[in-house]
Amino acid sequence: MSATAVPTFIVPVKVVDFSNTVLKLTLGKSRYGTAQPQLDIYLQPSATHRQVSALLHTFAASLELDTPASERWLIQNDCCAGPNHGRIYLELAEGDEAEAMRGMALLNSLLG
Repeated sequence: MSATAVPTFIVPVKVVDFSNTVLKLTLGKSRYGTAQPQLDIYLQPSATHRQVSALLHTFAASLELDTPASERWLIQNDCCAGPNHGRIYLELAEGDEAEAMRGMALLNSLLG
């Protein structure tokens, strides 16, 4: 009997101060008129596009891992017009109120 070790990867981690970040949760409308849970993220004015992008990807990855397997929505992110503004939003599969409320609850988990 042989066992294969699970590979361990150690990667350098950069620490960025996100203490002045503002998160705003809203239930918007998609371009098709259906409900669209979204989280707007505003970093400090000195933030770079790369910092906004990294935070969006980090949040999106966390949301993907926390999404139940039964949900079929897509988690998207978008760097907005301003250099320190981005958003994460859900493209709902059904677009009904129940799914929208479950999506809002998921996004709300980032606020706590």
